[in-house]
This record gives sequence, C-alpha cells and structure tokens, in this order.
Amino acid sequence: MRIVVVEDEEKIRKGIVRLIHKLSEQYRVVGECENGLEGIASIKRLNPDLVITDIRMPLMGGMDMLETLKGEGIAPRTIILSGYSEFEFARKALQLGVVVEYLLKPITADDFKQVLLHMEADLANRRADDMKAAGADEDGGQWFRRYCLQPDMEPDQAPERVKQRLAMNGPSARYLASVYTGQAGGEQAEEARRTLQTALELDDRVNDFLLAGIPELCELNLALTMKSAAPCMSSLWEHLLAKLRALPLNDAILTWEQLAPSDDLRERLRELRGLRKWSLLAGGEAALNQHKAAGVAGRGPLPYPAEWEPKIKEAVLSRDRTGMKRETELFAEHCMREAADPQQVLDACIRFLSAMQYMAGVILGDASTAKEWGDLYHRLSLAQTPRELREALLDAADRTAEGFASVPVSHSLVINKAVKRIQERYQTGITLEELAGSFGITPEYLSSLFQKELGVSFTACVKNMRIRKAKELLAGNRLKAFEVAQRVGYSDAKYFSRVFKEATGLTPGEFQRLHR
Repeated sequence: MRIVVVEDEEKIRKGIVRLIHKLSEQYRVVGECENGLEGIASIKRLNPDLVITDIRMPLMGGMDMLETLKGEGIAPRTIILSGYSEFEFARKALQLGVVVEYLLKPITADDFKQVLLHMEADLANRRADDMKAAGADEDGGQWFRRYCLQPDMEPDQAPERVKQRLAMNGPSARYLASVYTGQAGGEQAEEARRTLQTALELDDRVNDFLLAGIPELCELNLALTMKSAAPCMSSLWEHLLAKLRALPLNDAILTWEQLAPSDDLRERLRELRGLRKWSLLAGGEAALNQHKAAGVAGRGPLPYPAEWEPKIKEAVLSRDRTGMKRETELFAEHCMREAADPQQVLDACIRFLSAMQYMAGVILGDASTAKEWGDLYHRLSLAQTPRELREALLDAADRTAEGFASVPVSHSLVINKAVKRIQERYQTGITLEELAGSFGITPEYLSSLFQKELGVSFTACVKNMRIRKAKELLAGNRLKAFEVAQRVGYSDAKYFSRVFKEATGLTPGEFQRLHR
C-alpha cells in the first residue's frame, strides 16, 4: 500500500512514517509533505493508495487540500489527523466522501494499526471488484467509474466490449457529458444516477451509453453514442435535466461536448468540469458546452463595482441584517450579469466579502476573525452555481448579524462617529486625545465608550483596522510588505510584520502566498 503523509510538524511526521514502516513491510511511504500545497503536487504525481493528513497546517490545511483535489477530479482515500476535537471538522471531512477515518492526536499505535488494516482490506476489496468488473461487468459502468477516478487507467485497457460500446473504433457520433449534482447526499446522488439510467434507456435517439455515478466528486459522468449522425443534442440534454430537476437537486448542471476520434476522454472530462462555473454567467443556464460559454465571454471585462462597498459597510455599521442581505444579493446579481469570465465574478465577490469582514471586525474585534470567515472564503472560491455563490455571501451576512448579538448596541452617536473618523485617519495616525477633543469629551470617557460599546480598546480598534486593510492589500495586490506597511500607517516594516504575525499567525509574505 503506497502512502503519502502530509503533516507540518516534522517530529510528528517522522514518527508517523516510522510507525507505518514498523507495522508492515507492505506499507510504503512514497511521499512526505509539510503542507497542503506540497501535498497536492505529490498526490497528483504519485497517485497513492492512501493519504494521511493533518487539518491545520501553514499555507494550506488538509481540508482545503482535499477540496482542491476534489475540484480537479482527484479523490484519494484519506485518514484525517487533528489535535482539534471539534465535531465540525469531522463532519466536513466525512462529507468529502474520501475520508476513511478521523483520528485525534496523540494517536496510539493500536488505533493506527486498526485503521491501516481497515484501509488495506478496503483496498483489497476494491481491487477485487475492479478485476471482476473488468472481466464480467456487462454494462461497463464500473470500468467507466474507475477510469474517471484513476489517472493511471487508459481507454485501451478497457475490456473489448467496453471499447465497442464507446465506439472507439467506429464512425458513430460520440459525446461526453458531466452532471454536477451539488451537495446532494448519497441517496439523492444514487436516485439521480438511476433517473438518468432510465431516461437514457428509454430514449430512441441514444444508441448506447456508459454512466458512472461519482458521489465523492458530486458528479455523474456519461459517455454515449447516438443513432443519428447529426442529432439535435440540445433537446436531449434539456430532457435529461428536466428529469433531474424533478428530484430534490438544487444545483444540477450538465456540461457536454462531442468527441473527436483522437480525443483524450480524461482531458475532455477535466474541460467539462471547468465549464460548470460558466453557469454563473449564463442566467441560470444549466446545459453548457464550449459554444455557449464563448457566447457569454463576448462581454467586456468586469470593473470592480466599488460603489457597493460603502453600502455594505454602512449596512454592517448600522447592524442592518436586511440591508446587508439586500446589498449582497444586488452585488452578486450585478457581477453575474456583467462579467465576461466566471473568475471575475468570484474575485469580485471575494473582495466584497473582505469589505464586509472589515466592517464586522471594526465592531466585533477579534471575533470577526473566527474560523467561519475562512470557511466562507473557501466556499466562495469553489462556488459552481449561482445558488452556491449567493448562499456563501448571504451566510456571511447572517453570521455577521448573529455576531452582533454578543456586542452591546451603541446608545450614542459618538462611537459611530469615532469609528468613521478612525477609518479616515488610521493611515496617517490619530490619537485618543485628538479624537476625544474633537467631540469635546475627555479621553478617559471616550476610552470607556470603546470598551463598553465595541468591546475593544481604542488602540485595538485602530490596530484591527490596519491589519484588516493590510490583509486586503496583500490578498488583492502584488505589493511588498514595506509598501503595505506604509499604506496602513506603519513606518517601520519590521514592526508591522511582527504585529501582523501576532494578529494572524502568519508573516505578511506567508499570508500573501496563501491568498494569491
């Protein structure tokens, strides 16, 4: 069994490797990585039987690594290790569909041995199923599923009857399609597969097909040949989508292309996965190919609609949940209507989310930097459909509003004015004494208002604003750390780096690489 270990703490990683080798000569560690970025490269290159990964690591954690691999159609069997016992981690890990076990550090040798034995048995069963399917699978679906998941399989390795059904050596019109089922559960995904199976079997236009359900990647893949040399394929895809829409699937998207004789099926499948995000620009269109995407791409580039930032900031500052959700919806709709590329929509929405987080941080202080914001950014970057995009942004508005419940509501205009004044002058510097003098009150009284109404000191409020603006500049530009320091009001770049690392756990350079 070939294993890749992804763990940032060298002592723990080396200890895991030694334990694996001690447990059995059949276990071979083929890769060791310090973070998720290295893990992605190694897993794609080595194609291991098993991945063992920590959750919390610098640059990229284990969950983000698995999500990124999943987005590229790679679903390695995985054991999650973590020193954090929160249920949310375990739930999210198991939802990915590739996690075998979730173990808390420190792990015992006995527990680890049992997990590896379970994995070894699971791998043996899968290989036995593969051999059986290769020799006796009448419909070819098992082979097609393995082909979609295993990068080392080639079409010419298929059983002869599968080759015949794929019309690899014939003149029939061939098509490849991929259906994204969203975050459907196992039963829903299987029902969707059965629905497509029945619809295709009853359709007189279809000559033959192979259908593979891959719930761990939230997709159904389809290779088919048609009886007519030049069929109207749009009507077929709309028919299949209508069948899926009758099920409880909120996000079904079908991408398709006709296959040329020399086409690499796996490469075309990757292209179909990439086409999904074009549904963000297609007005809810759920059956897409390259031709339809090219029609949308004729729009001009999307200038960032900065006029929405003051609106969302004002809504947050006013603790107006309805206003936050309204401006968020309008912003997302504008971007999806005007953009020429789905990445432009995602980039704009991530920047908009940053503006929302920035103002939430002014009011909530350190509470606004909780793990939930990282999850929201990640969900937003992976959004495939308009609904997923809107839900990630609206969840941000809801979570921000829920956070206000733990912070006393201001009973004076002084703090609101003070926060706005700090926003205007934090780059050039402002003192508590200057601010209090402009309102005709004592510094001591203003300081007490900050603590009472915002839950933070004046100094912490200024620092939070500077750090959040620094994050925005580092994530959205290629500025050097000293340039960012100057723009947010720190004349000493080394002091800025120290303050930034104390606040975020990362140096400015590490943060910029992670969010580039």
